[in-house]
Amino acid sequence: MSKPEETWEKRWGARSRVAYVQNVLRENTAANGVFGTVVMWSYFERMLQMLQEIPAYKTLNGEELLAAVFYNPKYIWMRRRNHVEQAVSWAMACQTRVWTQKAGETSQPQAIPKFDFKVIDEWCNRIATHDEGWGNYFRENQIEPLVLFYEDVVASHRAAAERVLEFLGLPSPARLEIPPPAVEKQAGRISEEWAARYLKLKSAKPGTLKRIIRRLRV
Repeated sequence: MSKPEETWEKRWGARSRVAYVQNVLRENTAANGVFGTVVMWSYFERMLQMLQEIPAYKTLNGEELLAAVFYNPKYIWMRRRNHVEQAVSWAMACQTRVWTQKAGETSQPQAIPKFDFKVIDEWCNRIATHDEGWGNYFRENQIEPLVLFYEDVVASHRAAAERVLEFLGLPSPARLEIPPPAVEKQAGRISEEWAARYLKLKSAKPGTLKRIIRRLRV
């Protein structure tokens, strides 16, 4: 996604925004005709705005716009049941600058992450807001997405892939080889400790919580 005030065509060297969209669709559509992309709620409105700046799409909004650009897309809503664990992951990534861990590779953190209740709490609230945003979007546009939970994908990526194929109406041969994920789960002992610590502080009385946070920052 482009940065604020940065256009797609400028960032990727396309001659126009229409050409950029056409290139993305052409170069990322598989042999079976399926194109897939990831959209996060944090930049969803910005994406719609940039697409609406294309003259042919300027009168379209939301679901109508995406239906025109992506030819009546199907939505897969990737969620997490445990918002605290997700918030901890984001809080750590923001400090270490390690957003993904590729299989077989060793990440190089740019900083040692430090626990911060306020940051994790803000991420929890943001995640809840994003979930609510997607929920409202689907409900208002009468869209029935396939809901996949991160925890289920980690438990069995093959079962998740089979659900996606079925949802898209694509065949799933019995001997179909589904490779393991290209990235690994990053959460570990420290993540678990942070989540437990956050929940303990969250359950404390307001006055007690303030005193604890002050001591943590000293």
